[in-house]
Amino acid sequence: MTTSNSRHLALGPLLAVLVTSVALAQVRDTELIKIHPPKPQIVKFKGEVLHMTRLAITVRARENYNLVRTFTFAEKLAPQMAELCDRNRPYQYGDRVEIHYLAGSDTAVKIKGKPSKPLRGLRP
Repeated sequence: MTTSNSRHLALGPLLAVLVTSVALAQVRDTELIKIHPPKPQIVKFKGEVLHMTRLAITVRARENYNLVRTFTFAEKLAPQMAELCDRNRPYQYGDRVEIHYLAGSDTAVKIKGKPSKPLRGLRP
């Protein structure tokens, strides 16, 4: 071996240690960047009730009678709607409601409107 080759062999490990120490020196412990997801947009739908069950409500738009939508209930709204059904006071055909739902889905978050009184037995 010549002396120039032995110098290169000796500098190789030294150079590797120097490169790794510089790379480690550049790594810092910084605070994480927090990214907040956008809040889901709430949209309103005004219409008349066609049918309601414990799980969903079907509504026809007031302006366009050909537009019919079925909404399921959000987790917070579902117990309230189930309670209305249990008390035999669900929304009935023709009740006017305003449904607040998440944009891009059919999940109702809030329902405004007053359920009509249930019909009692008809007397002749």
